[in-house]
Amino acid sequence: MKKKTDRRVLRTRKQLSEAILALILERSYESITIQDITERADLNRATFYLHYGSKEDLLVDSLETHFDALVQLLESEAHGQPPWDNPLHMQRVFEYVAENQVLFRTLLSQQGLGYVTSSVIRYIAVYNERQMAQAQVTTDPLPASMISWHVAGSLFALISWWLENEMPYSPAFMARSLFQLCTVGTY
Repeated sequence: MKKKTDRRVLRTRKQLSEAILALILERSYESITIQDITERADLNRATFYLHYGSKEDLLVDSLETHFDALVQLLESEAHGQPPWDNPLHMQRVFEYVAENQVLFRTLLSQQGLGYVTSSVIRYIAVYNERQMAQAQVTTDPLPASMISWHVAGSLFALISWWLENEMPYSPAFMARSLFQLCTVGTY
């Protein structure tokens, strides 16, 4: 049986997560200190270090928590299909990005956040691999892991382009475009 996390722990982590995400919207990530985070969260440094080893750990955990809600929605609509087999499934991702565009613009625009990029791509790739395994998708001659990472990288790159260009297309159009790029190709 899975052990339930104490509500106080969840509340503390939520306070820290909200603090770092709010601070990122105000100024560069590099300039944010643990002290800034704990002051914003109204917690002390010792409490921070009980939960996280660094601000990078906190940021990655915050983003993963942010994506967990989206993943739950996607899984409820997957019907046993890999995510990229259904443009509506990918449309949900673009809708989520549009709803949280300030956060995504900030994270994607800041220099030195390469670990955020790799963490997000890894998160998406692992999700894709899990979906492929559940759907028992055959990917010969390419490994499922390679395909999952390709789709994750493509999705991340397309989201970055979309935000950088002021979201000129609807989430539905972006999902269809991703579907075409990942299944048919560019030509």
